[in-house]
Amino acid sequence: MRSTSAALAAVALLFSPPRAVAEPVERAAASLPDRIELTLRSRDRATGQVSSDKLAIDPRQIGVVLVDTWNFHWCLTATQRCGSFAGRFNQALPAVRQLGMQVFWCPTDVADQYAGTPQRETAVAAAREPLPPSLDIPFAAIHCFESNRCMCGPGIKCLANYGWDGMAPALVMEAGDLMPEGTQELYSLAKQRGITHLIYLGFHTNVCTTGKPVGIRPMANAGLRCILARDMTDAISGYDPASRRHPDGNTDEVIAQIENDVPTIHLGDELKKLGLWPTHQLVDPVRITPWGTPQRPYLFEEPILVSLTAPLTEGAQIHYTLDGGSPTLQSPAYDAPLRIEETTQLRAAAFKAGRQVCLESIGSLVRLSPLPPPPDVQLSEIGTLRATSNGFHAFGSDKKPKNDRNYLGSELRLRGRTYTKGVGVHAPSQLLYECRPEYERFVARCGLDESLIADDLGRAAAMYPSVVFRVLIDGQPVAESPLMRFHHEPWRFDVPIPPGSRTISLVTTDGGNGSRHDVANWVDAGFVLNSSAKE
Repeated sequence: MRSTSAALAAVALLFSPPRAVAEPVERAAASLPDRIELTLRSRDRATGQVSSDKLAIDPRQIGVVLVDTWNFHWCLTATQRCGSFAGRFNQALPAVRQLGMQVFWCPTDVADQYAGTPQRETAVAAAREPLPPSLDIPFAAIHCFESNRCMCGPGIKCLANYGWDGMAPALVMEAGDLMPEGTQELYSLAKQRGITHLIYLGFHTNVCTTGKPVGIRPMANAGLRCILARDMTDAISGYDPASRRHPDGNTDEVIAQIENDVPTIHLGDELKKLGLWPTHQLVDPVRITPWGTPQRPYLFEEPILVSLTAPLTEGAQIHYTLDGGSPTLQSPAYDAPLRIEETTQLRAAAFKAGRQVCLESIGSLVRLSPLPPPPDVQLSEIGTLRATSNGFHAFGSDKKPKNDRNYLGSELRLRGRTYTKGVGVHAPSQLLYECRPEYERFVARCGLDESLIADDLGRAAAMYPSVVFRVLIDGQPVAESPLMRFHHEPWRFDVPIPPGSRTISLVTTDGGNGSRHDVANWVDAGFVLNSSAKE
């Protein structure tokens, strides 16, 4: 057994729910069925009428394709929703392997990150089978919803920054699995192994699962029978509670559209019929929308509506807490989107017949303070008592903080905006200033600099930068940001300076995962003067 890269796991586990490990299903080889019967659901394109058909097939003729099960997504809610399927996948995959189905991992953009692994090298080395002429199937258009497709709702939207560089680390890849990249490789492997049908799992249903070169449309046009596992996929779409648009309902809508062209199955139910799906194992967490976590909090300015769902656990009742406590049957029952007005640690679990039936989920929702006034005295215009950056003291080192530039010497940029005044640092960093009697308040905005995504090489690392900004007066902490991630809305400081204060220390620490790419900016940062100094 080989899990995904341990090096990736150290960071990417931050974006996955608690791992639910499937119990091994032990069945003697002689007892494995030569044929299984699947229930396929389809729709009539003209009428929308649903129909069911039975497919009797040797399971060794089936390949199971997992599309783009990445370890990160630029939309934080999309990251969490995709990661929430890890337990379900880990329960299904041992069963389908045992039935004799071939598992294909297809994380498209990042497949070559696995160069040298037997799964990838076997796929690369396979003889190429000539692709047949395309069947040119007239597939129906699939709804892609909002053009930017952030799933966090009407508040502060996530900006595209890419950042994935592997599969979700909670997933388990076995020695006999394969990792093809592109239509040619997947078709060749299927042809050589006598595979005629492909069952699709993964993300996002309306984009990658259907349209990537390993997706449903190209492979169906190559002559393979494609089936979507509707309980193991998720569409990327918007969230608008005011109009009752929710990612769960949007996914259902996309699945219905796909059923006009290819059938779907409920893979969990199919495995349950074969005795290969332990019903007492908790595999699905409650879904939170928007889904910020302590490791990647959702920042908001105006009150937001937060939805809780458990769409794959029929008849479950969700209970939640807003004070960070663990939810129980005595906790408030969820019945409508929650209005969140202040920083909140939300926890939710689902129950049925008196027992917990969903994994508990945590939502970290952090309200930004009002924008501070501009400073009368800019930090970049005064001297420091001490300045360090990237662990180096400024004196005798060129690795020092930069005034009015970022740490790398280019312009200061945060979330698409360029700032002319500020200080660029690299965590870990300290900027120590004298507190003069005329200083009444310290004000600033802070965030991770955008230089990382100036080229394709950098944007592949957008999941890694994370920092916490802290303000200390005379050695005592007085204000702190939450964990700040790439493209977060800049954090805001407006800190009173008590009379008689001697020093103010501005600290930037790494976010607990090392200081890789932790290039950060304090912008529009400095001191507001008291009224007497302004006269």
